[in-house]
Amino acid sequence: MKILLADDSPTSRHLAEKAVQDLGHDCRVAVDGAEAWELLQEYDPEVVISDWVMPEVDGEELCRRIRATPERPYVYFVMLTSLEDRDYVLRGMEAGADDYLVKPLDRSELRMRLIAASRVTRLHRDLRRRQQETEKEIELAAGIQRSLLPGRPPQVDGVAIAGHCFPATNVGGDCFDYMADEQGRLVTFIADVAGHSISSALLMAMGRSTLRREIGTGASPAAVLEATNRAMYEDLVNTELFITMFCARYDPATRTLEYANAGHNPPFLRHDGGVEDLDGEGAAIGILEGVEFEPKRTELGPGDRLLLYTDGAMEALDEGGAQFGEERLRALLGERADAPPADFLDHAYAAVSAHAGGAPQQDDITLLALQGEES
Repeated sequence: MKILLADDSPTSRHLAEKAVQDLGHDCRVAVDGAEAWELLQEYDPEVVISDWVMPEVDGEELCRRIRATPERPYVYFVMLTSLEDRDYVLRGMEAGADDYLVKPLDRSELRMRLIAASRVTRLHRDLRRRQQETEKEIELAAGIQRSLLPGRPPQVDGVAIAGHCFPATNVGGDCFDYMADEQGRLVTFIADVAGHSISSALLMAMGRSTLRREIGTGASPAAVLEATNRAMYEDLVNTELFITMFCARYDPATRTLEYANAGHNPPFLRHDGGVEDLDGEGAAIGILEGVEFEPKRTELGPGDRLLLYTDGAMEALDEGGAQFGEERLRALLGERADAPPADFLDHAYAAVSAHAGGAPQQDDITLLALQGEES
């Protein structure tokens, strides 16, 4: 193993260095804690054996500095001291030391400590390697998930649309999409898988494929959700997860917006100065085997704005634990009235982010906006 030894006593330092080398380990020495800290950056030791009492940076401070850098591979820290008082030993452990040795150094005691150190550091470094491999896989999954989000929105007469997805972690369970069907109608959906993990992301990818397939048949939003539930029910039951969805279809010929809701947060429609919820009867996908979804419709005229969202937007927490809330989200529909959908969504997300401040969020935030325009 690579061992860094810090001791301000030349005699003690020489004896300890020889004992470490005689046991077959590589050893670097430092005359105090400050020099040991500098050597640590380039040497990357697996074990630090440090005297307790040293000028400037003592053993306790050196240990605290090492423990304050969790990004570093784990270093097994042994405090070397002539202080036999238990209170000093406890202080060392509280600072992050793994073990201690009492001067004068006993070679058998040293050998036992280094055997334990070898086991512990090997375990920590193996776990670190596996964690890095997992993080790479997650990054790859996140890249694949981002590639599934739609690019440039389709051009449909009388309406403009935009969407943004902001995952709380590298991968998440939110998704949205939009497309123009063969009859020139704009079809869109937003969905949210329960949970925040790779399994949620995989199920969302399956859900997206299923939705796009069913939308391609020209079926109504309600029929699309029914077919999606039939196709995914067994897989969702087996994984003990479910998906909330909202699906809508806009017909430019009649300015009619057909929609159906599968347990999703009701979108908000701003129309004639007021805001209404677009809700409908229907359970989340994967809850019940046979579900009928209520077909509903409304009009989307020039100046009307529809906001679809996942619960991560409404439930975003500030540092005090207060949610952004439904009322704040509703109020956003009255702001930036003339802004294109993409600009409005930037404004909306900025408002949610400002509320959250630096508080870490536990859920993905996905926003989708439709804006009625003159034909």
